[in-house]
Amino acid sequence: MLLLKKGKWLVMLLALVMLVSACGGGGEGSSKPGDGDKGAAAGEKKITFWTISLSPTFDDYINGVIKAFEEQNPGVKVEWQDIPFDNVEQRTLTAAASGQLADVLNLNTDYLKKLSALGAVANIDELLPDAKKDFFEGVWTSGQFEGVTYALPWYLSNAVILYNKELLAKAGFDHPPATEEEAWEMSAAIKEVTGFYGHSIKDIHLYLPRYGINIVSDDFKSAAFNKPETVEIFKKFKERYDAGLIPEEILLGQAKIPEWYAQEKLAFWQTGPQLFRQINDLSPEVYNKSAAATNLVGSTGQSHVAIMNIAVSEKSKHKEEAAKFAQFITNAENQLAFAKIVAILPSVKEAAKDPFFTEGENSEDPAERGRFLAAQQLEKSVDMLAPVENVSQINKTINEEFHRVLLEGKDPAQAVADAEAEVNRLLNQ
Repeated sequence: MLLLKKGKWLVMLLALVMLVSACGGGGEGSSKPGDGDKGAAAGEKKITFWTISLSPTFDDYINGVIKAFEEQNPGVKVEWQDIPFDNVEQRTLTAAASGQLADVLNLNTDYLKKLSALGAVANIDELLPDAKKDFFEGVWTSGQFEGVTYALPWYLSNAVILYNKELLAKAGFDHPPATEEEAWEMSAAIKEVTGFYGHSIKDIHLYLPRYGINIVSDDFKSAAFNKPETVEIFKKFKERYDAGLIPEEILLGQAKIPEWYAQEKLAFWQTGPQLFRQINDLSPEVYNKSAAATNLVGSTGQSHVAIMNIAVSEKSKHKEEAAKFAQFITNAENQLAFAKIVAILPSVKEAAKDPFFTEGENSEDPAERGRFLAAQQLEKSVDMLAPVENVSQINKTINEEFHRVLLEGKDPAQAVADAEAEVNRLLNQ
């Protein structure tokens, strides 16, 4: 078992792994990491490229990008290997331990932090010093670990609101909520009139940064969320729970939000617009009475963005070529082409200016309008996950204490203090 800096490696952060529906895996190439130029023609440089569960669904797209890159870079051969999601953690960490990572890797932010902590991926600030200007600023930071950039952002998703116009109308509203506070006021009215729910919440770790409450300190060595504001937030949610506005089934993970929305048990769903079609599949009637709205933001005015990244192995024999390919697959042209075949957002500013993202403003279709709104939010979208290697366990700790306040009546101040103590232990183990 691979050890990370100062301690054991931790479980994966499931919430951020797949930004699109599971694509099925198994389309692995024949080359192996660590092969170097084995099998390459004389004078040819071979680089390996790993992705996560993109084959066979996106074989044509990925192979097309590779072909175009090879045509523009004679003498460079790219060998693509797709890793099924269930094997990613073991495969990447084991390969990092043995110095056999692929030259170019598709990583979510959790794995990226782990490999950055190990020194297994290369410094992108040094390899591609001019790349930052092409990307949305808040998205760019997702590739950073302790102030250094270790990856280029690739495809991503942020959340907007899908809301049921009919349920809101029954409660006397002709518009979606514009603020968090308004969403809960509407929830109270919806509960009173229909007996069902409006807004909901399960976890708190991405809520706190929206209100300027950082999870860890600027030096990444200690918890930073034990503040009066956090305690007040915990108290406020306890009041909402006691008032019957937050379903226990959601907190306990016993209910699936898409299903509840489709059954009209929930009036709002905050999620990426690429998932809206799930409602159409479950209940076309409910989908047709729904609309999309801008996401709710806190005092920072920012939304969280979930991102897949492209990194370069620190031990690559051909770092220059690997970095060139990483920049090629994340350029505006290739990201836009990818977004047109799967419901994702681009991380490059130029791609988001395309009419594909700007023409859905007045669409009656929730998914199309949602795509427009999500793209508009990219200027204010930020990766709100703490940039530390054990972020998964840190988030789990904070959420467990939050749940104890709501479900068990634990004192909010004590819960926040206990979460702080455990997070400090995790950061210093």
